[in-house]
Amino acid sequence: MAILEIHDLHYGYGSGKDRREVLRGLEASFEQGKVYAVTGKSGAGKSTLLSLLSALTLPQQGEILFEGTPTSRLDPMEYRRRCVAVVYQDFALFPLLNVTENIMYPMELCGVPKDKALADAHALAAQVGLGEELWNRYPSAISGGEQQRVAIARGMAMDRRLILADEPTGNLDSENSDQIIRLLLEAAHRDDRCVIVVTHDPDVAGRADKVLLMRDGVLAER
Repeated sequence: MAILEIHDLHYGYGSGKDRREVLRGLEASFEQGKVYAVTGKSGAGKSTLLSLLSALTLPQQGEILFEGTPTSRLDPMEYRRRCVAVVYQDFALFPLLNVTENIMYPMELCGVPKDKALADAHALAAQVGLGEELWNRYPSAISGGEQQRVAIARGMAMDRRLILADEPTGNLDSENSDQIIRLLLEAAHRDDRCVIVVTHDPDVAGRADKVLLMRDGVLAER
C-alpha cells in the first residue's frame, strides 16, 4: 500500500502571461521499503516537488495524500517533525550544535525526554557509522561525508517513515557518495522507510528501486 499518493498535481510561478507551469497534472505513488530516484533537467520541477511533498508548499491544484490524508489538512510543522524528513545537499546542520545535538534536535522538538533523546541520538549515530570520537564535534570539524551522515541520522529520528533527499551526494566525492547511497538503501530496505531522492547522480539512479523522470511537468517511470 502506498504511503504517499499524488493526484492531478499542478503548480506554477507567476501570473497571467508571465505564469510558468512547472507541474502539470502529475500523478504518482510511493511505497515504504523502496528508494525512488527522481531525475530530470535543471528547472524541470524536481525541487518544487520536494517542497510540496514536505508541505513547505501546498498544491495549487490536485492533492498529495500521506497515508490517505491530504497534506493540506495536516499541521505542516507536526508533519515534518513526526512523519517526513528532508536531507539537503548542503547538509543544513546547525553550526552551533555538535553532532549529537544536531541528531537530537527533532526529538527535543517533539518533547522526547533528554536522556532518551541522547541515547537514541547515539544509537542513530552509530547506525550511520559515526564513531564516538565524532559525537561532540561541531559540523565545521567533520568532513562533508560525515556531515551528510549526521543529516541522515537526524532524518531517521522519531522513526519518520518518509525521507526526502535533495541531491544528497552532490557535494561529495565518490567514496562518500557510495556510503550515502548505502545508508539511504538501508533506510528503505532494512528500516521500511520510503526514500525519495532528487538527483543528477547516475550512481544513485542506478541503485534505486525505481527511477522516475520529470519531464514536461509530469513523472514517468524509466
